[in-house]
Order: sequence, then C-alpha cells, then structure tokens
Amino acid sequence: MSLARRNNGCYECCKRRLKCDKTEPECLKCLKKGISCSGQGLRCRFSGHMNPAGSQPARKSRAAVSMTSPTQVVEPVGSPSSASTVSAATRAGYRWIDAGDKLRRPRSTNQRRRSLTTSASPGSETCSDTMSNDDAEESRDIVLYRNHAPLQPALDDFLHPQARALFSHFAEGVAPIMVVFDSISNGYRDIILPLARQDEVLSRAVSVVAAFHLAEKAPELRGVAEAGHQAIVQKLRRDSIQQPGQVFGPFTLATILVLLVGETITGADNYGYLLEMLACLTKCPETVMALPSELRQFFWQQIKMFQLFGLPLANETKGLQILNGSPDHYLEFLSYPGLLPGSEEYCNIELIRGAIRDACGIYRRRVESSLSQDESIHLVEQLQQKVLWLDSDTKGAHALVWTYFIAAAESILPEHREFFSLRLSSLYKHTRFRSITAGLRALETVWAMQPVRRWTEIMISDTPILVM
Repeated sequence: MSLARRNNGCYECCKRRLKCDKTEPECLKCLKKGISCSGQGLRCRFSGHMNPAGSQPARKSRAAVSMTSPTQVVEPVGSPSSASTVSAATRAGYRWIDAGDKLRRPRSTNQRRRSLTTSASPGSETCSDTMSNDDAEESRDIVLYRNHAPLQPALDDFLHPQARALFSHFAEGVAPIMVVFDSISNGYRDIILPLARQDEVLSRAVSVVAAFHLAEKAPELRGVAEAGHQAIVQKLRRDSIQQPGQVFGPFTLATILVLLVGETITGADNYGYLLEMLACLTKCPETVMALPSELRQFFWQQIKMFQLFGLPLANETKGLQILNGSPDHYLEFLSYPGLLPGSEEYCNIELIRGAIRDACGIYRRRVESSLSQDESIHLVEQLQQKVLWLDSDTKGAHALVWTYFIAAAESILPEHREFFSLRLSSLYKHTRFRSITAGLRALETVWAMQPVRRWTEIMISDTPILVM
C-alpha cells in the first residue's frame, strides 16, 4: 500500500464525520459554519520549538536564506532577496483569486444546494452529505487562493545547498574552536545557528565567516567573503544611526559576535568598531537581561571573553581598566560546573585559568612600566613552566592563544621566544585561524622595537590584531 494516503477532505470535516467538498484552501462547509479549515492533504504536526508557519521570523528566514550562495553573500544586506524572485516566478503560473471574492456558480447548482440545506433539520449537518457526485466533482474544480499568498518552502528546504555547506562548516570547523570543550556544550552551534535560520543578516554573517575559514583551501572565496563582511558592517553602522534604540537586539548581538569570530579567523585590523558596539551594549544591558537564561548566559560569556582578549590589544587605557579588576569576572567562558574534580578536563581548566591570570598580570605591569628586565624574565619563565605539559593536542589548549601571544611579546630570552612561538604555530595547525600567523609576523616587529617602545603600544598603533 502506498504511504501517501487518499485525500479524504479536511481534518475538520473528518472530525465532524462529514463529507468534505474539498474546496481549497478552505472548504465551503467549514466556511458556512465559521470554522477555521486546515485545508486539504496530509495533516502534519511539528514540535513546539519550531516557528509557526506564518510567523514573521520564519517568513523572513525562508525568504532570505533559502537561496543563499557564496555569490549572494556579497549582496547588500537589506536588498530584496533572490528568494522573492523565485516565489514570484512560481506564482506566475497561477491565477490568484482573493479569498474574500464571491464565486459565481451556475444558478441550478445554487438552487439545488439551497433546497438540500433547507430540507435538513436545524441542528443537522448530515443531509448535506447527499450532494450528488456531479456536484462534488464540480466543487473540486474550484481552487480558491488567498490574495498573493506566498508559497512556503518545505521545512527541509530552508537552505540552498551552498549555504547548507557553509553552515555545516561553521558548525564543524569554526564553532568547536570558539569554546574550550566542544563535547560538553557549544553555543555557537546550539544557539547561533538556530538564530541564523531566523535572521537574514546573521545568516549571511555565518556564511561569510565560514567562507573566510575555507578560504585557505579555496582562495576564490576570500574576495566574496570580504565583500559580504563589508556589506554587513555597513548595515550595522547604518542601523546604529537610523535605529539606535533597536540596534542591540539578540540577532544584532549574535551578528557582532560572529563577525568578531571572523576577525580572529582573518587576522584583520578592523575589529575595533565591533568591540565598541559591545562596550555600548554593556552600558545598556537590558536587551541581554531580557533573554532566556541559556541565551543570556552564553551571550554574556562571549561578550566578556572578547572584552578580555580584545580590548587590551586595541586600547591600553581600556585594557588596563579591565585587567585592574579580577580577571575571573571575564573568565566565565571557562565555567563548566559539570566537570568532576580530578578529571583531565577539570585539571586543564584550572591550568588554563591560572595561565590567563598570569598573562593578565604581565600585560598590566608592562602598561604601567613597572617591570624590570629580571622580573619580566621571571614572570615569563613562571608562565612557561605552568603550561609546559599543555601541548596543542591537549583538550582545551586552543584557549591559550592570547596567553601565548602575551608571553611571546614580553619575552626577552631567545629560548622563551622560541617556546611560545612554536606553541602558537602548533595551535595554528589545529585551529587554522590566521590571526595566529598575523600575530607571529607582528612579533618580529615587537622584538625589533622592544628596547625603545612598549610592545603593548606597538601592537595597538602598528599591528592591531585580535589574536585569540
């Protein structure tokens, strides 16, 4: 027997044990009784976690994402989506009829229907089932459409294959690097990607960042991704001016975080504006506080992480303001309450936390010019001994990129410079984030000018890179 069931009419008529006249999209019997008709075909029920078919975010997502491709990543954000062209072409083959228009039927049919209806008792519906087969066949030929109702894609057709590949690479190649332990939880995969299905700008940001990461093996994607990145940043700037009260919605916040991830992948020097937007958000945190607890926790963890690693490399004053306080306030991304004391992951987390604290102390004292040469060598040696057994294959070791860079920039002895440079090179082979290679090139400049200028000043003015 075929899995496709025979069309027996709408669910409402079947439930009332009536013979449906099968008029679309709502049968006449339901219209007569004022009942909302579910229409013809199979009745599908979906999880409560999914967007309703008519909700605005769902419609926006389907229109924006369904036709995404690498070339469309560069389309100006806010321009009409190519999906609307497809839906318009699809609609061209149909004659659209307003659902509110009255249908003109042959007079004999109307008279016959009235006679059948009036002959029934006031509370009975069953006599309408005696409608002749010819009358039923005639009603099937009348197809009623709502005025300009869009044809929605299937649930498994949200993404164009090219966009699906980019989303998949983001989930498998980018998201695991942005958290310490991917096997426990990953907000970039579990939160960011579902949000990207509902927002056009965030969806393109995810595609752009995935293309940046793939560009090392597919260089043709780099130019396309750069143009897409520029279009998204321009839209954020425009929205911050035109709609300042709405710029910090959850989708915009997620977009900023994804773009900052892109800065760590490319090693570009234009991350300062994105950090400024995050700083503005922390002054007005109502938007984040209104989110569900899981989203709120993830967003705050990531905001603090980018502030801790980004601001010291962008501005000495702001970096000092952050590091003068307790670094633990910004280390919530290292929080894994479910880890058992004594386990490998637990021990690694404690070592990573201690190493980051040491790096923060080195940066703070260097900016304050309170480090002698002997003290500097001692602090770097102390940090080296702490991370000696955390090689690049250790779980969570990729969270030490910023720490290794701070130690390498502060290093005076050749053996210290070599140790931390090799550690950075090993982590690059694991993450493929090009901010690491950009940082290694910047270290040559830092070491050459170390006797005359602070390396913190050199990084900010000469080689601004978000190394993390």
